[in-house]
Amino acid sequence: MDEAKKTERKRKRFAARLKISKGIICSEGSESNIVLCNVGQATGFEKQDVVKMLNILPSVKLKNFIAEKGESHCFIVFHSSENAKLFYDAYNGKERAGNVPIYMNYVKNVPNSEVVCTSNDPEGLYLLTDFISETEERAFLQLFDWIDESNLKNRQVKHFGYEFRYGSNDVDLSSPLSENIPEECNILWERLSSYGIEFRIPDQLTVNKYSPGQGIPSHVDRHSPFDDTILSLSLGSSVVMDWKHHTGKYVPLSVPARSLLVMQGDARYDWQHGIQPRTWDPVIEIRNSNTSEQVRVLTNDTVMRQMRISLTFRKTRQGKCECGYKMLCDNNKSDIIGDEVASKLEELHVHQVYEQIAGHFSSTRHKPWPKVVEFLKNTPPGSIVLDLGAGNGKNVLKRNDILQIAGERSSGLLDECRRQSRGVAGADCVRLDLLGAGLRARIADVVICVAVIHHFSNQARRLQAVSTIANLLRPGGRALVTVWAKDQTKSNYLCKDKENLDASVHSTVGGLNLPIHENRTQFKHNDLLVPWKLRNIKEKKIENESSTTLLRYYHVFEKGELDKLCDLPDLVVEKSFYEEGNWCVICKKI
Repeated sequence: MDEAKKTERKRKRFAARLKISKGIICSEGSESNIVLCNVGQATGFEKQDVVKMLNILPSVKLKNFIAEKGESHCFIVFHSSENAKLFYDAYNGKERAGNVPIYMNYVKNVPNSEVVCTSNDPEGLYLLTDFISETEERAFLQLFDWIDESNLKNRQVKHFGYEFRYGSNDVDLSSPLSENIPEECNILWERLSSYGIEFRIPDQLTVNKYSPGQGIPSHVDRHSPFDDTILSLSLGSSVVMDWKHHTGKYVPLSVPARSLLVMQGDARYDWQHGIQPRTWDPVIEIRNSNTSEQVRVLTNDTVMRQMRISLTFRKTRQGKCECGYKMLCDNNKSDIIGDEVASKLEELHVHQVYEQIAGHFSSTRHKPWPKVVEFLKNTPPGSIVLDLGAGNGKNVLKRNDILQIAGERSSGLLDECRRQSRGVAGADCVRLDLLGAGLRARIADVVICVAVIHHFSNQARRLQAVSTIANLLRPGGRALVTVWAKDQTKSNYLCKDKENLDASVHSTVGGLNLPIHENRTQFKHNDLLVPWKLRNIKEKKIENESSTTLLRYYHVFEKGELDKLCDLPDLVVEKSFYEEGNWCVICKKI
């Protein structure tokens, strides 16, 4: 097959896939809009990549570039269909992103990437702009700028007073650092007092140095080790900081250079904040809404980031937290795994493991789980069904009258899923992550999420996964969610001849120590590593099968824990039950 025919076949395949999974209708005629089908924010493709492509087409003018968060496609808007055709003819199937050719289609419509934020700022969040002068900023930059002081992937970090431990999001008060917070920072306490904000003078400082393109995952500073005021001074560049609440509220906040961010109350204890890893930020405008109230809008305009240094000040404390905010408090949830470590832990002990065991894992999973079949049996024709974390696709129904989208993060399992669903006309297999599914909101009539959420290693990430499910359901849509139960006494999992002795401990990312579970015995811990003994499924005999043992992370659930996790404002738990070692809930979107 020559290259032109191959490109055309690929283009049509991507057009069909975008229509099924994203609702994007491609056009066979020339339009002023183009969708790049296989590159986007999720693949690291950015506006400047398009600008470089346009350098050899000086007559072609770019009107807009739209790359939505978590998506592996993006849109280019030109001033005319003639401009779009020149770009399409020059690059479709010919330009590469990395080692992958870029495939394109014309589209009539593109999404409005302007995001209207209707939620108020978190209570207790204060942004004090121009808190320091340009002269003072230059002095702080000279004081705190450095090179290669840290091995963190996302940014460079340096600590004063006490080292902030990313494995547990706390400090060791018995091991103070030799360098205290520099005296030059004393002007900040005097100035902050003049604003009438109550706080105690910090004794711990974390300095983060961000290059353009770097960010920090959503997190909440652990409650118990630190006082009720967190301060963050921004130097060198503005940035958009994302604030997320466990009820689904989202507030983008533009934090300019030389500003001081004060976090107290709700903002300190009940919201997560983070910075997306990108080289640009959307411009935020304050506009009047239809109700004459002012709303915050993320526009299509962008501003490029520069090098930024943030100074995060904390006051250490001892004892249990008594904040009263239950959801994210370590005193109530025993959730000590920070988001950055959680992400690395899951990469090492979930994602990489499933890539290695995909074939063997698939060979042990054959028939759909009966409870899934029962849940889906009354699904009417024409419905859209999402299987989030589909594994090898064993739960894909042999029905051609519904649209089934099987989403799986592991590329190895996704290949198994495609083989399993071959011949089912209404089934499509896509690669996705439950923390950022990359599908349209309110697309699904039915969602199943079987044995997935127990692989997320902190409460906030598990809650984010459930929130994604709620977001994908249409009003009236229903979801079945299952997780492993800590109590296995009513299942066939337990082996009567095996005793669970004190578990050995495995030290993993961030110095985090997790117990290794003894298979086929009762669980003694909520957070643990479960061995998978890998064998070559092509060989009938394995001489030393136990020599290849991989460890998968699990959070096994207590009774009622999954119900509480699914108790969201727009989600109602219709039924909760225990089934063969699993806690299960059936939810309805309201």
